[in-house]
Amino acid sequence: MEIKDRTIALLIDSDNVSHNYFSILLDELSQYGKVTYRRLYGDFTRPEANGWKSALLDYSIEQIQQIAFTKGKNCTDSKMIIDAMDILYKHNVDCFCLATSDSDFTNLAMRFRNDNIVVIGAGEEKTPQSFRRACDIFIAIDELLKAKTEPSPAPVPEGKAQKGQAKPKPQKPSLRNVKKLIVAAKQIIEDGADPDGWMHFSAFMNEIWRRENDFNPTLYGFESSRPIPFFKSLKSKGKPVFLLDRLSNIDKIRLA
Repeated sequence: MEIKDRTIALLIDSDNVSHNYFSILLDELSQYGKVTYRRLYGDFTRPEANGWKSALLDYSIEQIQQIAFTKGKNCTDSKMIIDAMDILYKHNVDCFCLATSDSDFTNLAMRFRNDNIVVIGAGEEKTPQSFRRACDIFIAIDELLKAKTEPSPAPVPEGKAQKGQAKPKPQKPSLRNVKKLIVAAKQIIEDGADPDGWMHFSAFMNEIWRRENDFNPTLYGFESSRPIPFFKSLKSKGKPVFLLDRLSNIDKIRLA
């Protein structure tokens, strides 16, 4: 299943997701399609919800107020689930992004997948594995924020660079082991490539996400979250590991 050019409904649980993550989340979703529904759920009479005020205006987010009728009960989850099912039955989206760190949405994610709807989860490191694994893709928003805001290493001083060579561009610190990823990616291509050695890039990425559904190039120190330029950039002993090309209007990948 190709996960791009989707029509996405973004539903945010403000009880579990900070406003600080929203711009990162929207940027990530842009590579999968167009976000049509942008809904934020919570009790906005609480002082801790005030941080969302500017984001509501800046990004045209629809605010869904939900007051807890009983103390200690989370009504936000119930309202978000009801709205999600209403949107599902309107048949005008083919992808849901559930922004939450709450395992209570695991069954909802599974329900969508049963209807062949793409499910993207977004949450912090504390998000339970049950919800992570129920999603086709999981966006680790706190890890991404850390990777994007962590300062890059200092560039090589001019005197240290070899004469006639441009100074290398500093990369962000890598939060994950790229060597393990390369081994896994090679195996995927060896197992799934056509006789000519090429593999559809969408099928390749589906296998990457099946093994590591929170995969994101930014977590490997790459400046962009786009996977095609990332895999193009990977090198071993100074030589490219993979070749990527657009053949017959289809993106493909092969071992170099």
